[in-house]
Amino acid sequence: MAIAKMKKVSLVAPVSCADGIIRVLQDVGVVEIEQTEIEPEEYSWCQLAEVREDLGKKQEELSRALTELKFCIDFFDRFERIKKNMIEQFAGGKVYLANSTFDDLGSRVEEAHTVYEECRRLDEELSTRSNEEARLLDNYNQLISWEWLDIPVSELAGNNRISIDLYEFPSRFYEDIVTEVKESCPRAYVVPGPSSGSRYIPVIVICLSEDRDEVRQVLSARSILPELLPEVQGTPKDAIATIEQRLSRIDQEVTELKEQAKGLLKERIKIYSVYDSVSLAFDRKALAAECPATRTAFLIEGWAPLDALPALEKAVQAEYDLVHVEARDPFENENPPVILDNPASVAPFEAVTEVYGMPRPGTLDPSFAAMPFFFIFFGMALGDAGYGVILSIVCLLLLRKIKMAGTAKKLFKMMAICGAACVLVGAVTGSWFGDLFGIAPIWFSPLDNPLLMLGVSFALGLVQIYVGIGMRLYYNIRQGNLKEAIFDQGLWYPFLTGFLLLLGGSALGNPAMSEVGKWLAIVGAGGLIVTQGRAHKNIIKRLGTGILSLYDLTGYVSDILSYSRLLALGLASSVIAMVVNDMAKRFLSIRFVGWIPMLMILVIGHVFNLAINVIGSYVHSSRLQYVEFYGKFFEGGGRRFRPFNKKTKYIEIVEEGEA
Repeated sequence: MAIAKMKKVSLVAPVSCADGIIRVLQDVGVVEIEQTEIEPEEYSWCQLAEVREDLGKKQEELSRALTELKFCIDFFDRFERIKKNMIEQFAGGKVYLANSTFDDLGSRVEEAHTVYEECRRLDEELSTRSNEEARLLDNYNQLISWEWLDIPVSELAGNNRISIDLYEFPSRFYEDIVTEVKESCPRAYVVPGPSSGSRYIPVIVICLSEDRDEVRQVLSARSILPELLPEVQGTPKDAIATIEQRLSRIDQEVTELKEQAKGLLKERIKIYSVYDSVSLAFDRKALAAECPATRTAFLIEGWAPLDALPALEKAVQAEYDLVHVEARDPFENENPPVILDNPASVAPFEAVTEVYGMPRPGTLDPSFAAMPFFFIFFGMALGDAGYGVILSIVCLLLLRKIKMAGTAKKLFKMMAICGAACVLVGAVTGSWFGDLFGIAPIWFSPLDNPLLMLGVSFALGLVQIYVGIGMRLYYNIRQGNLKEAIFDQGLWYPFLTGFLLLLGGSALGNPAMSEVGKWLAIVGAGGLIVTQGRAHKNIIKRLGTGILSLYDLTGYVSDILSYSRLLALGLASSVIAMVVNDMAKRFLSIRFVGWIPMLMILVIGHVFNLAINVIGSYVHSSRLQYVEFYGKFFEGGGRRFRPFNKKTKYIEIVEEGEA
């Protein structure tokens, strides 16, 4: 239930040590850099004449190198794209390298540039072949209809006296078109080519030059225009043969070029490493450009967790003596980043809070209080011991097989823990893959006694609401707001409890319970009426506000009713499991082979049921935290701690032996 204490860190050092110190900060990765407002602006490092030109030149070189490396990566993806499953995409799916290996590969910038030049050459060669192939195919398509012509293409242009045009007449109207041409120009001669059942018939129209315009006008009226053949040597048949030979050679050349490109794939890890290494260097230069500085010293300011300060000071001062590191508490007008700090058993449930939003600095972290409720609510929503076992095993295997970090790692750890809750609830209610094994419940079956399950859901919901009110009460006391704690939260306990006892006593026919509930409700309501309008000096407004505050009771009752979703979700998973089992067992009546479809239905049905209900259990358990619980005390607005560290895109740097 803690938020890590943050310190504002200021680091002052000689300008000559800037590159090295920024590298150390990046390696340690515990400081979130904050841009410092310095006046006058000439104290900005990038404004110093002696460093401005060099800094800009370095950034330009690094940017150019990143562009080249990204070209190589995209080029590699054209020939072998690395496929990531959904889990790997969610977790990041990077290549894992030991720190020493990354440093070694990442330093080979010249080798990477050589790879880039080879990639660029191959890309240009392939582009040239592709463009040539497209041009040849276009020529081929234009010539193929005229392959029967035994006339060189260069002679089809005609001369001053004779006009020769090529057309394609629609086969349906061929006779009509020929008749029209003959009628308009009797001296025109139409030579048809082979139609071979095609929709169009290739023809040659030969006429005197003075008749050309008239013939074209007749054909243009039918939207028939002359065919223009490409400039090629020899007859169309000869040109087609030449094109086919060249296309065949292009295919061979492209195959060879692609083999050469695939041969470069062995350099992919190196390119990834160099890219991330250069990217880290670019980040360091970008930070340097933002640092305020004089001609002799520069300043870096940022935020760091209190418990990380010793490691920070040790790392910096181990390499540089003339460095001053100072840490202080944040001022009231400052907004430090937030880190949730919980025991290892609670840390996975921080994922619930992180998905919702970070709490404001100085307020309460709800993760610790939400953990037991999310745990049991998830178990009740899924409600099957067999499913819980599978969920825990799958999540643990994924955590072991796939390197994860941050919220993704916490989420899968939380799901593995919640699998144990499903086993617990499933054993209590007798659900092991539904009724597949016929194991009797330790306590009761929700299908046989849904009202008891509903009562348990309401009871747990009431407990969580009371805890939520208590969290706000505790926060007010911690802040010294004792009056608000008693009047705004404390008085709701007797009023809400009395109201529920009054309803319960009436329903159960217990007058003693009703009597106790009545007086508790009267005491709580009276206190709320008197105190909730205390901000108003006018007695009428004060009492009116107090009376209206009692309407909040409907919100609390509505919140309690929301927990009925636990019964609905638990019944849904159990009923679907029973239906799957019933369908599967019916196949046992088929002798000898009935067990085959039975197993198939059991596996497919239960996997489907598990998948959809795990999602539903997570969503609705989270919703109960966010709306019914967090709404009582949570104050958002915090920003996540984002330290200046080794932010890589392709390589995940791990300790030696973990890669």
